[in-house]
Amino acid sequence: MWIALSIRHRSITLPSIANPALEVGGLWGESKSQGLTLLGPIGRSHLARFIDVDCGPDASRSIVATQARMADAGLRFPIVAKPDRSYGGWGVRVVCNGSELSDYLVALPAGARALLQEIVPSTHEAGIFYLRRPGDKHGRVVSLALVLPPHVVGDGRRSTAQLVEADKYQQKNSKIYRECNPSVWHDVPSEGEIRALTMTRSARLGAVYKDATHLLTPDLERRIDAISGEFPGFYFGRFDVRFEKIDSFLQGDDFKIVEVNGAGAEMLHIWDGATGLRAAYRALWWQYRSLFAIAHAMRAHGHRPVTVRRLLQLWIEQESLRRTYPSSM
Repeated sequence: MWIALSIRHRSITLPSIANPALEVGGLWGESKSQGLTLLGPIGRSHLARFIDVDCGPDASRSIVATQARMADAGLRFPIVAKPDRSYGGWGVRVVCNGSELSDYLVALPAGARALLQEIVPSTHEAGIFYLRRPGDKHGRVVSLALVLPPHVVGDGRRSTAQLVEADKYQQKNSKIYRECNPSVWHDVPSEGEIRALTMTRSARLGAVYKDATHLLTPDLERRIDAISGEFPGFYFGRFDVRFEKIDSFLQGDDFKIVEVNGAGAEMLHIWDGATGLRAAYRALWWQYRSLFAIAHAMRAHGHRPVTVRRLLQLWIEQESLRRTYPSSM
């Protein structure tokens, strides 16, 4: 699909200008904090509080100053720490005190940055995919998916460890799940009890996606459109949000934005097990066509795509950093 559209539009890196406000359009290797920082007043009212900090061997020397910045931003332990340049939940951990924070920041390489973000104690997470054509006053939400953490359901007989080992998919991540649940790993969940295995919800760690596009309401779409409309140079991407009550969320209230993803994002509903392969490819083809069309319009307004060399450089940098990140939780 990408090659065909690149030939049609005479540029393989054209989507790097789909969102002019974001580094390479949010296509690959971009900064997570950049998108969050650019949110306007409405977006900030829904934003999970965060700060970004330097990492590396010298980070421990500034831990007092870092904690002072946290206090100024209203952040209190425990918090979520995540690399600023990453994907798929790599390196995301819960940090409970200053000592753990110091260890986390020192473990990341010099020159890297991390986001320290409040834990949003909400039960539910969703991926909201938004698209607006250049020149249009309003955009629309084209995909809504609920994101469930990897989990087991108790039967009153087997321990968490045994339930994980009995699942041919989950057993591949057994080591990660055990590290995340040391105190309950050998406990026996009661019958019907749902036990989440990680805080991080990503496909790499076994998250479960449910297509909720049919639940989309005009109220929620208007709120996402308003947030996106005051975000300069943002036309295509996904908001990852957490919320407590589905009814309030669908009314466009009571949710927190934890990440903003640009041109490299996917419509998460395609990963619902009930979505057929043909339907998933149809959705991706439409997504990529829309992405290239938006970028084509940006090029007509004078924006220029990055070079293949620059895009490869960002990919190499991100992958080099990723290999040094601590395990996720």
